[in-house]
Amino acid sequence: MSVYYYTITPQPQTNPISYICRVFVEINDVPTIQETRNFPVLSPYSHQSAFDTADLYGKLTVSALISEV
Repeated sequence: MSVYYYTITPQPQTNPISYICRVFVEINDVPTIQETRNFPVLSPYSHQSAFDTADLYGKLTVSALISEV
């Protein structure tokens, strides 16, 4: 059985300038990175927008991978 999931990590942890979205596929309890994308913060006043974009990308990518199976 395969498990698909994603993580979003701010880079750097304090005052992030980008968010890294990693999509994982776990087969037989062995996780493998399927894809990695960078979402830069385009405005110093709108960190949430970059996070929301990365989150939406992760949700849609995992959904597409699950529908292929």
